[in-house]
Amino acid sequence: MQFSNGNFAAAVKKFEDYLSKFPEGKYSLEALYYKSEIYYNQKAWEKAVEGYEALAERVPHRFGEKSLLQAARINFFDLKRYDRAEIYFARLKDFAATQETKLEAMRGLLRSQYQLEKWTEAVANAKELLAEKSAGTDDKILANMAIAKSHQSNNQCDQAITSFRTAASLSKAAYGAEARYEIAHCLFIQDRYKDAEKAAFEVINKSGSYEFWVIRSYILLGDLYHKQKDYFNAKATYRSVIDNARIEELRQEAELKLKQTTEEESRQSKLEEGN
Repeated sequence: MQFSNGNFAAAVKKFEDYLSKFPEGKYSLEALYYKSEIYYNQKAWEKAVEGYEALAERVPHRFGEKSLLQAARINFFDLKRYDRAEIYFARLKDFAATQETKLEAMRGLLRSQYQLEKWTEAVANAKELLAEKSAGTDDKILANMAIAKSHQSNNQCDQAITSFRTAASLSKAAYGAEARYEIAHCLFIQDRYKDAEKAAFEVINKSGSYEFWVIRSYILLGDLYHKQKDYFNAKATYRSVIDNARIEELRQEAELKLKQTTEEESRQSKLEEGN
């Protein structure tokens, strides 16, 4: 056979010819698998994943676990199709024969749902992952972030803060900065302004390498001052962001909020003059 001699193009053609004639034939699983392996090694992701997905739909069989794993990995890492990755990691979690593969499936499922912002769906798997003895620090950070965001989306700020604090305690990197910001944001939503201000400054002081979350924290401080009708400090904070921020999206947000604050201050002044 050309496959064993390294003639991969000819081998793929033979596999595809066979599958076109006998899509459910005696050797269709082998043809699909080896064809997909060739495409995978050639980094032809679209063609590889097509075969692995076809195999995944036909489990159980001897190529089942590898096909589910490859379908999930390619969709997640190479094609960024997180919705497809979620499907195959979920199936792999149920089908995995070893604890190592099950753990990879749980991690992949969590990361897929995180990318898709499917917070409610992520909770059960996140809690299972936290209960695993072999769960690593990264697993614990992401699991706590997902659980926190689920609570946050349900307006359960106290529970969200608890999980965000756990994530922040485990990470000095981007997730830690985000978690600290979300703590400040939750406190702001709860009208706990002093606590929110302290938490926002904690982001600024501890997460200097993560510009996005530092700028968001300055904007949050502006919102805090605005909410308390401290227009002077609100405007000064928004102006600082406008003058210094390199992230255009956040700079524009600060511009809009400065405009709104200035207009509100003007209306307030007229009301006071009228009295």
